[in-house]
Amino acid sequence: MQVHRGFTLVELIVVLILVGVLAVIAIPRFQGVASFNAMGFTDRVTESLRYAQKQAIAKRRNVCVTVNAAGTSVAFSYANVAGSAAACGPALIGPAGQNPYIVTAEQAGATIAPAPLSFGFDALGRPINTATGVPLAAVQVITVTGDIARTFSVEPDTGYVHT
Repeated sequence: MQVHRGFTLVELIVVLILVGVLAVIAIPRFQGVASFNAMGFTDRVTESLRYAQKQAIAKRRNVCVTVNAAGTSVAFSYANVAGSAAACGPALIGPAGQNPYIVTAEQAGATIAPAPLSFGFDALGRPINTATGVPLAAVQVITVTGDIARTFSVEPDTGYVHT
């Protein structure tokens, strides 16, 4: 008598059901990761702007916010005296002790517009032009793009950062 080794019909059906469930649930989560990167980058930038505003108020110093020309990172520093040749000076220390405090996109594809961009917060928490020290008169609208585009704003009188 020969012994045949193989799978039973029940085992094959169970494996096909498991593969089907994985195909429906797990595989779509691996696609479109860039949209999650854009959302995460937006959240990190908005929270960092709120942190910079709070540091400006707490330290009673102007804080610079600078988006690089590629739109892939945002740097934070204290501002020098308004009208000086170099408007931004020593680096702001981040909430976890990062020095310099720079927020970057984790993956390629997420960028900030407009870029380059430079503004800051004064000691009262209002957004300012860091070169002149004059408060901004209009809402500063910033967009992070990836697979999706997310926009957030910095209000002119209060410095409130919101999506």
